[in-house]
Amino acid sequence: MLQMFGRLKVISLWLVLLLVSLAIHLLLTWQASLHIITPESSATRNVEDIEIMLDIVEPEEKEELVFEEAIEFEPPPVLVATSALAPPPPEVNLAMEAAAGGQSSGGFSAPLLSNAVATDGDGLAGFGTSVGTGLSQSTNQFAAYVQGLRETGLDVVFVVDSTGSMDWVIDEVQARIVDIVDVIRTLVPVSRFGVVAYRDVGSPSYITKHQVLTFSLNKLSRFLDKLDAVGGGDMQEAVYEGMRVATSQSGWRLGAKKVIVLIGDAPPHKDTFNRLLAVNREFASNHGQISTLDVSHHANPAVLEAKLGRPVNRVFYTDTAMLDYQLMAEAGGGVAATLDGDVHITRQLVSLIMGGQFAREMALLLEGL
Repeated sequence: MLQMFGRLKVISLWLVLLLVSLAIHLLLTWQASLHIITPESSATRNVEDIEIMLDIVEPEEKEELVFEEAIEFEPPPVLVATSALAPPPPEVNLAMEAAAGGQSSGGFSAPLLSNAVATDGDGLAGFGTSVGTGLSQSTNQFAAYVQGLRETGLDVVFVVDSTGSMDWVIDEVQARIVDIVDVIRTLVPVSRFGVVAYRDVGSPSYITKHQVLTFSLNKLSRFLDKLDAVGGGDMQEAVYEGMRVATSQSGWRLGAKKVIVLIGDAPPHKDTFNRLLAVNREFASNHGQISTLDVSHHANPAVLEAKLGRPVNRVFYTDTAMLDYQLMAEAGGGVAATLDGDVHITRQLVSLIMGGQFAREMALLLEGL
């Protein structure tokens, strides 16, 4: 009984303290509210409007030009084609005539274009009294073509049949590769060269092997020195396989002029010919050009005569490239050529590298070879 009474006493005490605390809290809250200043409503505040004056600037009227009289002039008596005034590429020896001489590092003579006088072709100049630059239209086109190659760069890959009948071709390429590179780099210093050698399907040594495009003449020479002409024996060779390697594995530069020169004396296999033409067309569509050089005896009786040491009856021979080589060059946007009575391939190789369409200019350039 006493314990219960004690608990009630404690509870009553806590209730009294709670009521006192609540009363104090209410009193303090009421006093604090008396010191809060009620802000004036937006309706009672004085708002001062500020007016900004902007000066509008009127645009000036432009004075209209009025020509009271038409301009009259007479054309000159001789009109000079603008293409005739195009200068040749700087420091490019074009060897158009022997009037002035220059010497390349390779030892061949290359007279300067600027000192030449053209008296034939489509040019406007001659030895008469009319206005002209001394350069034929073809020469100007060649100069512009070379200048374009200097700006983009030139990549050249030789695709060479390395079967037994091609021994004399490989020997000459090995012996003259320095001269070939030197001539091209006289015109286009930023030129690279590569080689693809092919034999026939089933060859015990290799079907194809290649040297990727390089600026190094030493690499090129070392690869060529290891080539030998072995095998073959049938009428068809692995031309498709060689061309596929050349177009896809040579390391072509983006934007450079890409040139492939196929050198051989036998046609491709018939079952690969359509695929071969498709490869050539695709390469030509990507700023490339494929030319072919037929070095077979049938297309070059002069070579056979030099080998036999006696003349042959040329009724049985032709001076045109075999049909397959013509179709390959057509698909590749290039030229199908033979040795054209020559018994060496160097001149034709250089001419085909430069496109084949500037035979006259290249013939004059190559007089020293």
